[in-house]
Amino acid sequence: MTNPSITQDLFSSVSAELSAFIKDRLKYMQFDVTNLELHNSSLTKTVRVYITLKRTTNLKALSLAEQTIIKEIEEKFQFHPHVFYWRYQAEE
Repeated sequence: MTNPSITQDLFSSVSAELSAFIKDRLKYMQFDVTNLELHNSSLTKTVRVYITLKRTTNLKALSLAEQTIIKEIEEKFQFHPHVFYWRYQAEE
């Protein structure tokens, strides 16, 4: 699937549902998500996903989760995010 342009109207209409969908899928995969942000780039017309996890996770597991979620987003929303950025919550 090509990465179609994401207009601001489309982003606005699906962002809450998309965010909840990604959080639910990650919870199901037993990732402890502390924050999830979606960013719509008006310049490139793409969506970026920023995910903060509570604890460190195997990089292969993150990659597999990302691939799985992207496929599910393509089926459900008819587009896919440009990139996922994974980060870890700072230890206190």
